[in-house]
Order: sequence, then C-alpha cells, then structure tokens
Amino acid sequence: MASIVERDHSKMRFNASSMVFFRFLLQVLVIWCVIYLLNHLCLRFQATKRPYIRLLRSLGCHVSIFNIGFYTTSFNRVFYRIGTTNARLWKIWFTIGILVAFATAVTACFTLLVLPMKYIYELQRRTSSKFELSLNANGGTQSLLENASHQNEAVEDDRDKLLIQPIIPGINVPLEQIPHFFLALLLCTIFHEFGHAVAASAEQIRVNGCGYFLFLVYPGAYVDLHQEQLQMISAVRQLRIYCAGVFHNMVLVLIALIFLLLNPIFLRYFYTEAATVYRVSKDSPIRDLLPIHSIIQAIDACHVNTSKDWYQCLRTINDRTPQQSSGYCLTQTEIQLHSSHIELNQTSHHDCCQNLSQKNYCFLFHSKQYPDQNGACMEARVVIKHSSCLVNSDCQSYHEDASCIHPFSSDNITRLIRIAHSNGPPILFVGSIHEIYRTISIQSYKPNYQYFPTVLIHDVPLFFQYLGAFSFALAFFNAVPCYALDGQYILSSFVEYLYPSLFKRRRAGILLGLIFGTCLLIINVSLAFARYFL
Repeated sequence: MASIVERDHSKMRFNASSMVFFRFLLQVLVIWCVIYLLNHLCLRFQATKRPYIRLLRSLGCHVSIFNIGFYTTSFNRVFYRIGTTNARLWKIWFTIGILVAFATAVTACFTLLVLPMKYIYELQRRTSSKFELSLNANGGTQSLLENASHQNEAVEDDRDKLLIQPIIPGINVPLEQIPHFFLALLLCTIFHEFGHAVAASAEQIRVNGCGYFLFLVYPGAYVDLHQEQLQMISAVRQLRIYCAGVFHNMVLVLIALIFLLLNPIFLRYFYTEAATVYRVSKDSPIRDLLPIHSIIQAIDACHVNTSKDWYQCLRTINDRTPQQSSGYCLTQTEIQLHSSHIELNQTSHHDCCQNLSQKNYCFLFHSKQYPDQNGACMEARVVIKHSSCLVNSDCQSYHEDASCIHPFSSDNITRLIRIAHSNGPPILFVGSIHEIYRTISIQSYKPNYQYFPTVLIHDVPLFFQYLGAFSFALAFFNAVPCYALDGQYILSSFVEYLYPSLFKRRRAGILLGLIFGTCLLIINVSLAFARYFL
C-alpha cells in the first residue's frame, strides 16, 4: 500500500506538468489549424486567390501544416560585403573553424558511443534495485515506502541530469520562459546560417538567398548557396563553408559561458544577496498573499538567504515524512486549551480534525502522560506562533512539560507550510511541495537602487543559459556525420581531401560514415526520449 501511495505521489507531480503541456499543445494546435484554414480559404475563393498569391510571393512566404516559412534575397548584398571585406582574415577565421568543428565532431561521436553503454548499465542497475525492492517487501511498510521514495527520487534526478533530452515547452521548459527559449533558439539558428553565408561569400560562392521558418514553436533558418560553384572549389574551401555553422555556434557557447561567469561578479557590486520573489503563477493559491519582490526569510524552520537555499529547503521538507517535519513546542496545557478535539492513539490514515473547520489542522504529539501517537485538532495560525522544533528534546528549553507537535496529513502529500517573508505576516500554505516549487520562482539578488533593472538578475542570465545550451546542441548534432545535417557535407569534403583521386574509395567511406553517424544519432535520440518519459 505504501509503495502505491509513493508511486501516486510521483505520478501526481508528473501529471501537473503534463496538464500544463497538453493545454499549451492544444492552444498551439488550434492556432496552427486556424492559420492553415485561413490559408486554404484564401487560395480556394477566386476573389482572394490572386491577391493572396501576390502577397505570399512578395513576402517569399509558404504555408503548410504546422509550418510557415519565408525566403528572401534582401540580405545577399550584406553577406557579400561582409564576406569580401578583409576576405583573407575571414579565411583564417574559418580555417580555425575547421579545427573547432573537427574537435566537436570527435567529441560528439565519442559521446554518442558511450551514452548507450551508460544507459544499458543504468538499466541493469535499476532492474536489480527493483528486484531488491520486491525482496524487501516483507520487511515492513515503512521500509518499502523509504525504498520506493529513494528510487523515485533517483529516477527524477537521472532525468534532470540527462546529457541529451527533449526540449518540450510545458514539460521541461516552463511556459513563462517561452520568450527566452524562442529568442535564444532563433539567435542560435540565425548565427549558425550567418556563418555559412559569410564563409561562402569569402570563398566567392554566390548566396542565392536565405530563409527562416517556424515549425510548431521551434524557429529555424537556412541559406541557399549556388551548388554548382560550391562543387567546383577545393575540399579545403568547402570545409571552411560547411564547418562555419558549427564554429559560430561554439563561439556563441563561449560568449554565453563568459557572460555567465562574469555576471555574479557584476551582481555583487550593484545588488544585494537575498531570496527575492520575482514570479508567482496566476493559479497559485497564495498569489494575493505573496507580493512580487518580497524577500523570503524562512520556510518552516529552514532559513532562506538565496534561491539555492529556497529550493534546498523545499527538497528537505519533501524528503521528510510528516512525523519528521518541522513542528512547534506546546505544553500539555496549551494543547488542551487550543484543541477542539483530541484523539488518543491516532492512526496514520485518519484525520483527527475530520473537516471540522478550514482554520484547523491535525497535529501529532507524544507526551509522558500519553506516550503513544496522539492527534490534536487546533487552529494552525495559533500553533505556528510557538517555537519551532524537530523532536521533543528541542522543547526542553521552552518548558519541561512541552511536546513537539507535528502537522499531520493522511495522504503523505499534503503539507502545512509556513512561509515567512518581508512584506506581511507569515503565509500558511496547505498543499503539496511540488505546488510551491511550480508556482513560485525565487531569484538570489535584489537591486541596491530602484532604477536598477531586475532583468539582469534572472532574465538575461536565463537567456544566456538557453543560448549556450542551444548553441552547443546545434554544434554537437551538426558535427555528427548524419544525413541532412552539416556533418554529411563536412564528411564528404573531408574524405575528398584525403582521397582526391580515388572516387570509389571516397564513395564507400562517405556511405559508411553517414550510415554510422545517422544510426548513432537515431539510437541516442530514441534512448533520450525513452529515458525521459519511461
């Protein structure tokens, strides 16, 4: 029974994110259906067909299911001017890019070889732990509960630490971070294609045009190069062009890394370290009680100074059972005085308050007079005014007759949480820890001066985190010799450089390399989805 409760707790936390994701996905699908329907109607009726086609051609736009794209030649001169200005320096720059791209390709292929083996090892370890869990089932309910809890936490930690994982808004990208997500991904793809375009112009290859598109919520870009001219130049010159995208993405990774390393130094001079509320979700039950920019001082008996402290306190509270959670010191007289109902020999599946009042909450206590587990139904706001404790011995300084009483929940999920902040009385929250984690966001600094923007604390660093992650992902995957990615053309040019006169050997080497890289990428992406969702 205990393992079922713990499993339901894990499912409940995943379902909360799933509901947000499916609601978001439904909205996206509705918007795309409306766009596709309007496009179909405009092309169907004679009155709108010709003007609409002229508009699409003038914009270089095409619309299909879940995809809208634009093609333009407006930037061709810009690419040409940039590429032909100091062309010698650009060639040196993009020659360095060849070395960086090759180092990235070797690292990517080695990583993709190791990851499946690591996954098989972890799968065997997880299977053996499940077998041990079933063997320990006869050891008692509490032991089973603890083992199941540790196993679920290990699975969730492994999911968060995956090197390759799907990026899905509403699941592992909060919806309020969609602007950061979208802008970072758009900038990564544009800078990637900008590298190809400038490298081509520096090598005197004509750029026919460039395009950008949106597939569902994922933006992308591409450049259209003159293929006949491209095939006529030497393999080294081709490599400069093909490796430019990977190289520029790695440059963005370096820029993002430098900013993220220097940003804390900047913050120390112009901001004060404090756990500051910067967002409370609309669906949060305490949205009206916790103002934005409030400073969190403590959550239960856990003191909070930074956002790291806040999340660590939430994890600590979540890891404890109700009997291990932070309690309050009350004497036997105070328990009798404030209780509307006392139940001796309180069972672990029975609420002593029995819904007597919304203000009341069930608390567990032990005493010399009643050594067994007892329940007292008391007004929560009166109880939390007393000193905090973890065990009865913590209350000896309060009074020799005092007991440490703990908030009780029959479902082991609902908690009574006390949040102390700077802008009002302490807030009492009744619900799951996951609800607090999901609906309240904390940053570690507050500005010393009112005119200093708060975006430098969270929004700008978050943007650079996404920028670095997406740039590295684009460089990582495009460096792999895989069909339809830059790695396909990098491999072809590299093999041509090694075997300029042996056509059959070149063709066999390219084919084997592409099959190897494509299979490697498919296996790892499939395993990433399986590990994240299963």
